[in-house]
Amino acid sequence: MRTVQALKRSVDLLLSAIQFRGNQENFMKQTAKALRSMALGSAVLSIVGCVSAPVSPATIEAELMEADMAYEAFNLEYGYEAASKKFVDFDKGFMLEAGEGFLTGEAAIMAERQLDTVPSPVHWKPIGAMGSASGDMGVTWGSFSVDGDPETTGNYVTVWRKVDGVWKIVTDTAVDDPAE
Repeated sequence: MRTVQALKRSVDLLLSAIQFRGNQENFMKQTAKALRSMALGSAVLSIVGCVSAPVSPATIEAELMEADMAYEAFNLEYGYEAASKKFVDFDKGFMLEAGEGFLTGEAAIMAERQLDTVPSPVHWKPIGAMGSASGDMGVTWGSFSVDGDPETTGNYVTVWRKVDGVWKIVTDTAVDDPAE
């Protein structure tokens, strides 16, 4: 609002300078002042216009579900190790392993993701998602299974972060279903 008011004042200054053109020196000063104010106001409006508007929850949820399904599809085609290298945020990501605590960095995380069978026997299906109002963090959850091992099924949660417009995995965890 202040920027719009400043632009209005700049236009008023410019108009008054044009009306007062009898004194050439004063006219030039007033015109220069008005043009500087307008340039500054325009620059501010341009910057403000670049700030992204809040993203709707439905849009964020759809993006997250799409990212999770793309991760699973890549996993099936290229293997879990390759999918991890493509989708995990190694800068901010971590894993929590029983007895090992938090694992950070690509080497430590990838040491736990060495399932490189292609096609991957691990399948998962996201069933829900939610994201932050800012549209840069989110969570998906769903169920998983392993081919050839009907006993290994369960549920998972994956935390996502948007990095340069692309959803990357910060961490994920899974819990096996109880043995029957």
